[in-house]
Amino acid sequence: DAVKRQAVGIWKCNGCRKVIAGGAWTVSTTAAATVRSTVRRLREITEA
Repeated sequence: DAVKRQAVGIWKCNGCRKVIAGGAWTVSTTAAATVRSTVRRLREITEA
């Protein structure tokens, strides 16, 4: 649990010092999950 919220939608990892854009209350959002699954599906189609 090294990722802490800095401000609304801004998350910072204390372990690696990376700053991540995310949701207001959680790091990941449902929209981001949809995008990840769509990109994964399209990659699988192009690789096959």
